[in-house]
Amino acid sequence: MSNQRSVLFLSQWFPPEHAPMGYMLKELAENLAAQEWEVEVVTGFPNHPSGKVKAPYVKQRILRETQGSIRITRLWLYTSETRSFLSRALNFLSFVLSSFFYLLTCKKPDLVFAVLQPLPLGATLTLLAKLRGFKLIFNVQDLHPDVLVDLGLIKNKSAIRVLKWIEKTAYKNADGLAVICQGFKSHVEQHGANKAIAVIPNWIDIEEIKPQPEKGRIILEMANIPVGAPVVLYAGTIGHVSGAQVVVHAAQLALENASTKTIHWLFVGEGPLLAELQQMAAGLPNVHFLPFQAREMLPAVQNCATLSMVSLLPGKGTFSVPSKVLGYMAAAKPVVASVDIHSETGRLVQQAECGVVVEPGNAEALLQAVEQLLFQQQSTKHLGENGRQFLEQRYSRTQVCAQYARFFQQTLGGARS
Repeated sequence: MSNQRSVLFLSQWFPPEHAPMGYMLKELAENLAAQEWEVEVVTGFPNHPSGKVKAPYVKQRILRETQGSIRITRLWLYTSETRSFLSRALNFLSFVLSSFFYLLTCKKPDLVFAVLQPLPLGATLTLLAKLRGFKLIFNVQDLHPDVLVDLGLIKNKSAIRVLKWIEKTAYKNADGLAVICQGFKSHVEQHGANKAIAVIPNWIDIEEIKPQPEKGRIILEMANIPVGAPVVLYAGTIGHVSGAQVVVHAAQLALENASTKTIHWLFVGEGPLLAELQQMAAGLPNVHFLPFQAREMLPAVQNCATLSMVSLLPGKGTFSVPSKVLGYMAAAKPVVASVDIHSETGRLVQQAECGVVVEPGNAEALLQAVEQLLFQQQSTKHLGENGRQFLEQRYSRTQVCAQYARFFQQTLGGARS
């Protein structure tokens, strides 16, 4: 009988998709495999965010891959380049069904570690855990369905009741929950969680992304921004909850003042708000857009700017903690955060002393903060250094992966495969 522990990671998003959680799962899987865990990743075919399956992949019922000591199983799912709410719902539900039937028949793992998105996984996986006898940990990256209801994307009262029941069922019946911040811990405790809850933050590979200003030039060339010009960077997914419209409003205001009209505002990423932002910025010479870049270009992206930018709609800081902030900090870039001051993101920026927090949705306050930082180069440089140092001390890949490994072992207890 083998003493080797087996873990199955379940996530709809995984590299080569540009989803930070997918890359973190890959790194966590590699870390555990190096410690002689048997690791399988179950995911879909890469199609985020365009809805088109990325070459060289061709959608099929099942595809098995091996990367080092990690087995990757890709399952069929519905995809559509029409990014409507219905197409997104079908995309999510197809993965829920594909993963259910796969986990019903595959070799039983000791532990399933699943990103709790889409939310219906909370029902299917808790049922499978009872049927098959594996331990189950949910990773809570977003608070669903609250964020969708709050944004008005789900309005049907019956659907909301069902989703809230699934959420409570998942929290109550999982063997453990890994949440990314204290605010999320409070939420899951109030919504049914009664098992082990570990607060484990997301991380960034600080060896991959580090202060290397010279690498950013290639991104500036791609965006037709003069080298040496002041640049404010917004990198990552441009989602509904981001309220990124405030960045374009600030760029519009910047053109009205001689001291700020030379600032360039660069978006690198994609998401449901991209088309709206591009329409808003039409004709603005100081706003630039680039699509998601290949993973190897990430250090260049994070090093191309003078300042980095994160935004969230007012009142939405409980529902979302943008991972883009960690990339900014790793590159030692000062952060301008247009978020609620008591949100998780606001608290992080203040705790790390790596930037400034301004009222969300207030374009004038955002522009004022950007202008002040641009003209206080010495203190601005110090803020960036603070962010990098904070990550090195608390959010490195090695430290956080070790927290996960301990939590997995505690959840498994004395069980053997």
